[in-house]
Amino acid sequence: MSRALNAEAVYGTVLTAGLISAFSLYNPGLPVLIARAVGTVLVFWGAHVYAEIVGNRETSWREAVREALQRSAGLLWALIVPVVCLASAAALGLSMDAGVDVSLWGAVITLAVLGWWAARQRRATLVAKLATAAATAGMGVALIALKALVH
Repeated sequence: MSRALNAEAVYGTVLTAGLISAFSLYNPGLPVLIARAVGTVLVFWGAHVYAEIVGNRETSWREAVREALQRSAGLLWALIVPVVCLASAAALGLSMDAGVDVSLWGAVITLAVLGWWAARQRRATLVAKLATAAATAGMGVALIALKALVH
């Protein structure tokens, strides 16, 4: 996983989890919650790709588009775990609150893996890998704490 893809995946996972947490306040039901989260992340992804293309004045348009799509792919990959968790909860007939909780904890695990992977790429020690995984996962835990305070 490239540095850019990993960075965008961390950003995308935090964004997706934050959107799921915020949108769940309105109790829209799991299918609507999924649609809103995916739709919003797609808009962010499109804006990110566009900004990357416009900001790249050193290559051809074709190369700028290719690079922008590559650099922004992590935002889309970040949707997978939280959305699959929500969809699974819906398929199993779980409540929206339970589905959101499963999704947010799935995001925490994803963030921990991304943090571990980033430290691994730097050939970090085991302690540094664990610390990086914990710090990255901490962003997801912070969202869960914020959700608990708001609900």
